[in-house]
Amino acid sequence: MKNATRRIVEKFPKFEGKLHAYENILLVDEALKEVDDVQATFLQLAWFFEDPEKETFDLGLLYRHLDNDWLEFALELMTEYFRKDTYLIQKPTYSLIREGSDYKSMSQFADYLSEQGLRYDRQKLNLYFERGKVPHPDLVVGGVKYWSDETVQTYAEQERYRMGSIQQEAKK
Repeated sequence: MKNATRRIVEKFPKFEGKLHAYENILLVDEALKEVDDVQATFLQLAWFFEDPEKETFDLGLLYRHLDNDWLEFALELMTEYFRKDTYLIQKPTYSLIREGSDYKSMSQFADYLSEQGLRYDRQKLNLYFERGKVPHPDLVVGGVKYWSDETVQTYAEQERYRMGSIQQEAKK
């Protein structure tokens, strides 16, 4: 299952059993009759993500059936699909950042590390960043650094491993 499809299924869990309905025209009609227009749009988007060689997606569905948060979510999924699931966009030059997005500021990065049991605050993280021990930000907007959730989680795992190794060395 593609990352973008997984996110659709997280929002609409009942889609799990309908992800392969596109393989049979009778199942397509049945699946689409059981959902409203918003859900039908996302279901068809998931079908496209799973098999773009056979399935098409009409962008007009976004215009006709989605607005506000739903439209933003669909556009975010499409961007994620082409960046992560297909790698057709290998060096992205833009990003969507909104509240609850997949990026963390330095303060949020430090808070996440603290929540993971690592003793970090913003000052310590900034010092480590200046020393080159923290990954480069994935995005800089107006001088503010942002790291993707993936980068933050990877760094936290590395730090937990490093701290565990240091503690084991101290016990010897």
